Amino acid sequence: MLKLLICFSLAIVVSEAIVCLPNQCATVRCAAVTEDTCNGLVVQNGGFCGCCDACKELLIEGAYCGSGFLLGVPSNSQCGKGLHCDPHTMHCVSDAHVQAVRETAPCAAAHQTYLASQQTNGGFGLLGAVEPLCDENGFYQPKQCEGSVCSCVSKTGRDILNYRADIWQSEDMNCQCARDQQEYMDTGLIGRFFYCTPNGNYQNHQCLGSVCHCIDNRGQMVGTQTVSIGDLAKLSC
Repeated sequence: MLKLLICFSLAIVVSEAIVCLPNQCATVRCAAVTEDTCNGLVVQNGGFCGCCDACKELLIEGAYCGSGFLLGVPSNSQCGKGLHCDPHTMHCVSDAHVQAVRETAPCAAAHQTYLASQQTNGGFGLLGAVEPLCDENGFYQPKQCEGSVCSCVSKTGRDILNYRADIWQSEDMNCQCARDQQEYMDTGLIGRFFYCTPNGNYQNHQCLGSVCHCIDNRGQMVGTQTVSIGDLAKLSC
C-alpha cells in the first residue's frame, strides 16, 4: 500500500511537471524510428507530447510492466501479444491463464453447473434453479436474487450478514457498503465503521473518527462539507 501511495504521489508531481504547449513539437527533433531499427512495436506519435514516433519494447510473460504507471510519462514498453499487465502485481500475465482462472472462479463454476442443469428435464431445466450473476472475473456480483428476495453476497457467494430486500424494492440496491464492510472485516483490521442501509447500500454520509461527510452510493466523498459527529444533523447531503 505504501509503495502504491508513493508511486501515485510521484505520478501527480511528474504529470504536473510535463506540460505540452500548442507549438511544443516545433522545437523537438525526432530520431528516426522504423520497423528496421525498432526491436518491438513502432507507435506513431507515441513519444514526448505526441511529437515523435516511439519504439515500445514488447515484454515477455512475468516481466515487470509498471513503468507505464506514471501519469504524463510515455511508456517505452508494453506486454507482448497474448499478454496484459496485471494491475495488482504489475507483471505481464498470459491472457489464456487469466481466462482459465476466471472460468474456475466460484461464480463462473456455478454458472457452468447452472447451464448444464438447463439441458435436463427435456430442455426445461431443473425446477427452481437460479442463474448466478457473475462479474467479469468470474466471482459473484454483490447482489443476488432468488425468488422474491435479493441478498448481498461476498465474492465467493456467501451471504453478508442480513443485508437484503424484497425484489420489487431492489432496483437501486448495489450492496457496495455490505461488500466493502465484509472485505474489510476479512482483513482482520478493526477501527473502521460502515454506515449501511438495510439493503447493503451506503447511507448518504460516512464518519471517519469524529469527522463526518457526504458520500455517493459507491462510498466516495461528495462535496467538501465536513462536520463533527456531534453535529451530524447539520450535514446537508
